[in-house]
Amino acid sequence: MLKQAAHARHSGQAAEAERLYKEAAAEAKAKDDVIRAEALLGVAQARRDQGDRIGASINYAEAITILRGAGAGKQLADGLRHAADVRSQLGEYAAAGSQIEEAIRLYRILIPNGEANQLDLANALRVSALNDEREAFASFTEACELYTQLNVQAGAEECTKHLYHLKQASPHLQEPAA
Repeated sequence: MLKQAAHARHSGQAAEAERLYKEAAAEAKAKDDVIRAEALLGVAQARRDQGDRIGASINYAEAITILRGAGAGKQLADGLRHAADVRSQLGEYAAAGSQIEEAIRLYRILIPNGEANQLDLANALRVSALNDEREAFASFTEACELYTQLNVQAGAEECTKHLYHLKQASPHLQEPAA
């Protein structure tokens, strides 16, 4: 059923993929926690594909809880990486930072054992850097607004300079999601 769900997701049938992943999660609940968690990760990805970051975050959180209990290293690291990216996009920088740091630690442990590879670590480091970048952008934006309200010209100018450089380096940056 997981293969059918994955096929549906890759075929652009997000609603059908989500239904199949949920059905697999329900069936696996009594059978195998790792399979259930993988199904929840699939639901999370389907939600993410549909632009529902909050729904994705909820499903990632449930899958991560199950994977921690099951001791599933690689799946846990992957789930943490994806969850951190979503949480960062939602402006939840501290939670994202905690999750991505854990994922990076796991990948560094798993790579020497051959359970993960350098690409996994590179992807996690990328998510970490993006989270830091988004957080810096949000902080400079807020500081600039406060300095402007308080008529502190030097502070507003400094923040504006940093915001300009961040936007130049990363044009994808925008106001944090509410």
